[in-house]
Amino acid sequence: MTVPVDREQDGSASQDQSEDDWNLIRRVGMGDQNALEQLYKQYYSGLYRFILQITQRIDCVEEVINDVMFVVWEKAAVVTPLSKASTWILGIAHNKALQALRRGRRSGGVAPEGEAGEFHGQDVSIREMETEQVLFALMRALSPEQRAVLELVYYHGLHYAEIAHVIDCPENTVKTRVFHARRKLREVWPGLTGTRAPDANELDRR
Repeated sequence: MTVPVDREQDGSASQDQSEDDWNLIRRVGMGDQNALEQLYKQYYSGLYRFILQITQRIDCVEEVINDVMFVVWEKAAVVTPLSKASTWILGIAHNKALQALRRGRRSGGVAPEGEAGEFHGQDVSIREMETEQVLFALMRALSPEQRAVLELVYYHGLHYAEIAHVIDCPENTVKTRVFHARRKLREVWPGLTGTRAPDANELDRR
């Protein structure tokens, strides 16, 4: 049985990277553990941030990343490469992060204080780190699905159609979640930062 994934039009650089990644995934499907390790290192930083934004729980991020890579290992031999490899992997991460979030709620887990704003693998200044922490605090006001779509838009640079494939919903649903997420951020911005909230055009980097 094959696992179908839809294709999107990509820029040449992105397409080349995706082809390289699919080559790695094909090697994983043949049992190449070195290829799996290479994928792990390549995607670790982006997965860490994406999963942390969704779950808001730093204590479960490593476990979820391992779950994601286990699915990659299991499905690599049967997945059909009809999209960017990153879209497929982020889709797995989205599902696993939501599962971890539901488990955490049932067990009463919370995000450890003072750690949630740390993004691994990022070469940033102190000022940029402070900005990341402010943005993380702002994102807590959003639902997990709203956090997911904003992260995919602004950090991963995906188009709405690509995000729809990642989170398995209609493109119009993605647009609606982004709209409401931006509106909510503008509402909570003054209280958390003490500054005027940016307008819609300033928030929309696309």
